Amino acid sequence: MAPHSRKALLEMTMTTQPSGGPRKLKAAIIGFGLDGMDSHQRLSTGEECLLVGGSAETHAEMLETMLRLESELERLGVRLAEVSPIEMAEIAWRIDSPELHMIALRLQESLDDAGRNFEDLTADELTELSAPVEF
Repeated sequence: MAPHSRKALLEMTMTTQPSGGPRKLKAAIIGFGLDGMDSHQRLSTGEECLLVGGSAETHAEMLETMLRLESELERLGVRLAEVSPIEMAEIAWRIDSPELHMIALRLQESLDDAGRNFEDLTADELTELSAPVEF
């Protein structure tokens, strides 16, 4: 894989429950393939992931990671928004995703530097702390 061929972004949003109940955090991992120079447009979606672009090889690698992540979250019975950065780092390690592992550790480091807790931040604050990382 060529350097700088992928980008990942952790996107978080808050939604209000239809019943007017408390807001819930929703999270998604968005993967961008930056090396697709052919005429194919590649797009894959999962429960909590979106993959855009990339060469056939890069897109397939991102898709495999997405499927392993979603399978592991399902096995654990949790949603992406319920997983702390440290838990995400452990999951990423188990599914052999150094990119996700690095994003999770970077988010935890940002939380530690800010003296904040994952559970206390808004979706906008979490998204800002997990700024896009180039690979």
